[in-house]
Amino acid sequence: MKKILVATDGSEYSDKAIDKAIEMARNNQVEILVVNIAEDYCPIGLTEIDCDTIRELVMKESKGIMQKATNRFKDAGFDVRGLIEFGSPAETIAQIAQREKADEIIVASHGKHGAKKFLMGSVTARLIEVAPCPVIVVK
Repeated sequence: MKKILVATDGSEYSDKAIDKAIEMARNNQVEILVVNIAEDYCPIGLTEIDCDTIRELVMKESKGIMQKATNRFKDAGFDVRGLIEFGSPAETIAQIAQREKADEIIVASHGKHGAKKFLMGSVTARLIEVAPCPVIVVK
């Protein structure tokens, strides 16, 4: 069975990646894994308590993003597994793909930071470099 990893950051761009994954999964035996990477950062000068509060807020946002994404797959009739991890987005997605033995990754050309003036978002461009499997970029 083919395993598709779909990366989402909750943006309208990543919604298009979900649409593409649903389209590709129709009439095929696939396992779908949706991932969201919560960036773990703490600005200089904040206490550990402040940093923990930031991490909690980031995780709350990630859980909402994951719920929305997995519901879209379930509504389309697919079994789906969701995974949230802290880390650097491109590298962490690549590590998950390696660990999960994904056959391909589907990702949006841009994330929630957009930057349409660039050909491709920096996370996506970096993911293409480090991914252990083919990356399908959805525009």
